[in-house]
Amino acid sequence: MPSLETARRISSAKNNGAKTIGQIYKEQSDFLMEETFLNDIQTKTVYLYDFAHDDQPELKDHMTYDNTTKTRVEAKFIVKSYQSVDKDQVDYYLQFRPSQQTEFVEGDDLYYFETDYRKKYGNDDFIGLYCDIPDDKGIYRKWLIVRKEIANQFVKFLILPINYQLMWIETKGQERIKRRMWSVLKMQSSYNSGLWTDYVTTSQENQNKVWLPLNTITEKIWYTNEQSQNMRVLVSAYTDNPVAWTISKVETANNLGIQILTLYQDFFDQNKDYIEKDSDGNIIGLWADYYDSNIEPTDPDTPSPTPSTTYGKITASTSTIKVGGSYKTLTLKLYDADNNEITDTAIADLTRDDFVWTCSCDGIDLTNSDKVTWLSGSGINQAKIKFADDRSYLNKILVIKCVVDSVETTEEFELIGS
Repeated sequence: MPSLETARRISSAKNNGAKTIGQIYKEQSDFLMEETFLNDIQTKTVYLYDFAHDDQPELKDHMTYDNTTKTRVEAKFIVKSYQSVDKDQVDYYLQFRPSQQTEFVEGDDLYYFETDYRKKYGNDDFIGLYCDIPDDKGIYRKWLIVRKEIANQFVKFLILPINYQLMWIETKGQERIKRRMWSVLKMQSSYNSGLWTDYVTTSQENQNKVWLPLNTITEKIWYTNEQSQNMRVLVSAYTDNPVAWTISKVETANNLGIQILTLYQDFFDQNKDYIEKDSDGNIIGLWADYYDSNIEPTDPDTPSPTPSTTYGKITASTSTIKVGGSYKTLTLKLYDADNNEITDTAIADLTRDDFVWTCSCDGIDLTNSDKVTWLSGSGINQAKIKFADDRSYLNKILVIKCVVDSVETTEEFELIGS
């Protein structure tokens, strides 16, 4: 039975009389899912981003988010099947809130997905993005969103765990560039025995699959119908005897936004391939065809983007706001990359109108609703907020955001009884 609030909202919806009973049930289900989303043990705080917004590109786990370029959202991590040693690599589900935005406009954190991926490659929602998801111990690990599963009720996305950093040499005119990209080395048990026998000879023919996001870096991976001319990569454990592979197929159309490489096993060539080690003798890179030219490969000219050198914190007397209580004073403080507070100098030329304060609860914007009242604080970087006496919001989280001079800061406050 829907609540009175839900029934009123359904009855007042403008639908030209075209809404079916099934559509009404769906809206009720969406509303219930929205309201209970944070109570589900499967719900986690996750971070979405592409390779260009990975502020810790060397890591596939144990990432931190004190000052990040990744986009924070809530999602459910759902195990749909379990792995075994004799079964192909299984995938998992990621489910967002029913209210989660899937198309973005200028000013949104994920607007780059529209311009750099959906418009360029035809990606469906979120496909080709990385997602950091915490495990049961709270350790964040990197995943790849590979497919959207359409459903009448709750749309889900198929994800695969990132498990290998692919390395290759890109040739660009007279330049040779060392490339790295986190990928999914997809375990499959249904290939072949590793040997191919014809009427005359028996040769080695083992295969492997690598799944990558399609982007401006990976789109340059290629192959031809001449096996001897194809790109080679080293995909192996970090040993002094790595396994070499030739790229025998590149697929980009079957799943727009994802690039799937089929690898054909080759032999390590000590005259062309290079095992890179640090000063302690630890392997830090495996490069096929490193010495295939008299031009030595170099690192990319453009490093991975880093977070803004200025970041903010919203402070208050406590981390709670009383429902039906008095005004709570919020203060935005700004810091430089060395964690030195620079608030006074950073806001010296600003006005109160430059600070945009908003708030939301359960993904619903409450900034201009009857639940919230705002007042100006004594400083231009301060705001006062009061929450209405609505007991249905008790113990929920109010997310407060302040944007100033391209610096975006959020803070969470628990709504408690007065």
